[in-house]
Amino acid sequence: MRSIINNQTSGRISVFDRGFLYGDGLFETMRSYDGNIFKFDEHLSRLFYSAKILRIKIPDSKEKLRKAVCGTLKKKHLKNAYIRITVTRGEGAFSLKRGRRSKPNVIIIIKEYEGYPETFYSRGITAAISHIRQDEFSPLSGIKSLNFLNHILARLDAQRKGFDDAILRNIKGDIAEGATSNIFLVKRGRLITPSLDSGILPGITRKNIIRIAKKLGIFVEERAVLCADLARADEVFFTNSLAELLPVVKIGPEPVGGGKPGRITKLLHVSYRKMVLLRCYA
Repeated sequence: MRSIINNQTSGRISVFDRGFLYGDGLFETMRSYDGNIFKFDEHLSRLFYSAKILRIKIPDSKEKLRKAVCGTLKKKHLKNAYIRITVTRGEGAFSLKRGRRSKPNVIIIIKEYEGYPETFYSRGITAAISHIRQDEFSPLSGIKSLNFLNHILARLDAQRKGFDDAILRNIKGDIAEGATSNIFLVKRGRLITPSLDSGILPGITRKNIIRIAKKLGIFVEERAVLCADLARADEVFFTNSLAELLPVVKIGPEPVGGGKPGRITKLLHVSYRKMVLLRCYA
């Protein structure tokens, strides 16, 4: 196992590593709060499930990986940290054929979490619907593979047009997800989000927001989401493990709802942070 800590390399990765050559690998990102990694078990489970899809055998057990991450976090004396685990198929032949002796590489990156600008939460962000499609029929749609080019290009194009982020549709034309986030909308007090068969990543934060909403008595609907649904939404927000919840106040040229973060978005974010406090500081 190799660690890259605060951008200082304590191991070497070959230029023939298939993660570098072909994007042949996967990753997980998560946050620690006051030294405690939120929903670490769920992230590890998704990592190992994704590795199984890619037919990569992670050389370390979940428990060994957990100890390595927690040990590194403690060693660097970081409380609120960005944590990334990257797994590649390892060094192989200079072709699509896997080398016989290739062994997967596991890389841990930990650095201080800098966070998003506070205005992203108080005023909200803008997004553009991208022409780039997410293939819901691809086995890669449900995992965090190292091949992230569709999402990168979608965001770059959106930012070139003056927006903060991008929203991708799937092959059918339904709304799928943000460039690095799952997406939710609120309509008449109901919470709506694209279903897993829309080609989205099964987000950890997404799952917990759904749990929170149900506990609050908010009706949750997972289904195909049309562009017209977004246009008629009262509120829209993104979710991921780093940003938590980000309100979207403008999609394309049109404001969302009143053009400012909505009541239910704020309620869910406050409730999410209470969950973090409960789990991480208990």
